[in-house]
Amino acid sequence: MDYRTLAAAVLGIGLGVVLVAAPEAVVRAHTTGRVPGERGGEYGTDGEPEGKIRRLVQVVGAALIAAGGYFGVVAAGVL
Repeated sequence: MDYRTLAAAVLGIGLGVVLVAAPEAVVRAHTTGRVPGERGGEYGTDGEPEGKIRRLVQVVGAALIAAGGYFGVVAAGVL
């Protein structure tokens, strides 16, 4: 059994689950420290990420889960 392939499977599935389950947190962590283009709103309010960006993060997460599953099958020797 190739442990690098197994590690790629575990990491891919783990990261994919995080991206699918909490896309807002991923976007928020990615944009930390960046100045927004629009300064409107009240002090202390925080805008929500757009729906398209959340959906993109979830699609990337689903792709990582699929790739991790493939690597897991390869590491198990089924393929």
